[in-house]
Amino acid sequence: MKRTLLPVLLLLATLFAGCSQEQYGAGLDPAAPKVQVRDIFLQPALIGKQVTLEGTVVSQCQSNGCWFFLKDDTGQIYIDLSTNQFSLPAVPGKQVVASGQVARSQQNVLLIASGVEVK
Repeated sequence: MKRTLLPVLLLLATLFAGCSQEQYGAGLDPAAPKVQVRDIFLQPALIGKQVTLEGTVVSQCQSNGCWFFLKDDTGQIYIDLSTNQFSLPAVPGKQVVASGQVARSQQNVLLIASGVEVK
């Protein structure tokens, strides 16, 4: 029994270590509703509201990770990290979840992220 328990414990530890998620900023807002990118562009009432988005990093600031573009099945949006003074290491092509405030800058709509989780 003791001989079989150790390999099982090692396997479980390896599986759980591979499931860890990296968090940046203040973390995700559990109260923020999860929306899609198109919702932000089609629902002006979301300006100024906290939301959560999930998608893929398709482009990112190369100098210090202060912004990125998130793409989901409905579109892509600029995610600003610098306003809340945090950055993201290079994670092109990775799945992320971002919480923050929907904002308008000139004619553009964006998300000012308060937290990002890399899956």
